[in-house]
Amino acid sequence: MERNILPNILYFPELHSTNTYAMENLSNLPDKQVIVAGKQTHGRGRFDRKWISDKEGNVYLSIVLKNTPLTNLTPFMAEAVCKVLENYDVKAIIKEPNDVMVDGKKIAGILSQSSTRGNILNGMVIGAGVNLNLNEDDLEKIDQPATSLNLLIGKSIDRDVFIEKLLNEFFKVKL
Repeated sequence: MERNILPNILYFPELHSTNTYAMENLSNLPDKQVIVAGKQTHGRGRFDRKWISDKEGNVYLSIVLKNTPLTNLTPFMAEAVCKVLENYDVKAIIKEPNDVMVDGKKIAGILSQSSTRGNILNGMVIGAGVNLNLNEDDLEKIDQPATSLNLLIGKSIDRDVFIEKLLNEFFKVKL
């Protein structure tokens, strides 16, 4: 039986960016705080590339980590996304350094950031965006080949169930 090991979740119907919020509030947020947005007005990926995230029903989340022994969280989160997609009978692969792909199309992106003061690590933020419920018109607005889980399996995806599975997978390892 799967044990629920979910941390505290802070939910916003709309947010500029979950990673930006987490980084701006890092000193006030506890370890393992999860920030989830219904939609983001300025979602982003590596190199401040735009992440289309103004549609509800998809995963836009960030996790604050202050006491983690892991240093490279991006592949760790990408692997967690791949394992959850397997629950939906979808085979995904990781395209280094931070993309999750299905049949050559991007379904998820990961963004890791850290905050330091001198040589002291204040904390890290790991963000994940996963396309769960996009239509073909939404995908055409993306500047690279992309897909969405609902289109792959032919039905709408419950975002909250997906997030619960993802967080349980991510936090299986004692962080």
